[in-house]
Formats: sequence, C-alpha cells, structure tokens
Amino acid sequence: MIEEVRDLIQALLIPQLDAIRQDLQAIKTRLDVMEARLDAKIDRLDAKIEALDMKVDNVEALLKAKIEALDMKVEAYRREVLAEIRRVDDTLSADFVRIEEKVDGRLAAMNEKIDLFRRELLAEIKAAAR
Repeated sequence: MIEEVRDLIQALLIPQLDAIRQDLQAIKTRLDVMEARLDAKIDRLDAKIEALDMKVDNVEALLKAKIEALDMKVEAYRREVLAEIRRVDDTLSADFVRIEEKVDGRLAAMNEKIDLFRRELLAEIKAAAR
C-alpha cells in the first residue's frame, strides 16, 4: 500500500514538479535576458557619463587657461596703471616743486617790497612829524 501511495504521489507530483522546474527555467532565462539588456544599458550609460566627464574636464581646462590668460592681462594692466600713476606723481611732484619755488620767490619779492614800502612810509611819517 505504501508502494501504491508512493507511485500515486510520484505519478501526480513528478509531472507538476517538472512543469514547475520548466517554469523556473523559463523565468531564469528571461531574467538572464533582462540582466543582459540591463547590463548593456548600464554600459551605454557608463560610456555616456565618461564622455560627459571628458567634456567637463576639457571645458574646465579651457576655462582655467582663459582665466590664467585673463589674470596675466589684468596683472599687466595693473602694472601699466601703477607705472602711469608713478609717472604722473613724479611729474606733479616736479611741477609742485617748481611752482613752490616760484611762489617762494614771489613771496620773498613781495616781502622785500612791503619792507621797502614800510620803511618809506615810516620815513615819511617821521618827516611829517618834524
């Protein structure tokens, strides 16, 4: 009787287990195909990301070079402006010294004239007082 139950179970279950195995194998095959497709898509995305990274690196290098060139131009302009400021300062300093000398000379001449005028005025006052 055990033998008959066993045969009956085998007769009923084995075909169903085989069907389940085949279904599982079909699912595994589908998963393998899906995984291969997904891997291919991931590889394409990786390639695109690498290409974008290279573009970003190139743009970064280009910008860095342009910024360095601009820095050099700004530094050159700064040096030129400083040199021009020094030249103007030197010119103005020389002009101020020359003007100061002229003003000092004229003030000295005016002081002499004022002193002469004062002495003449005092002499006239003394003469008129006598």
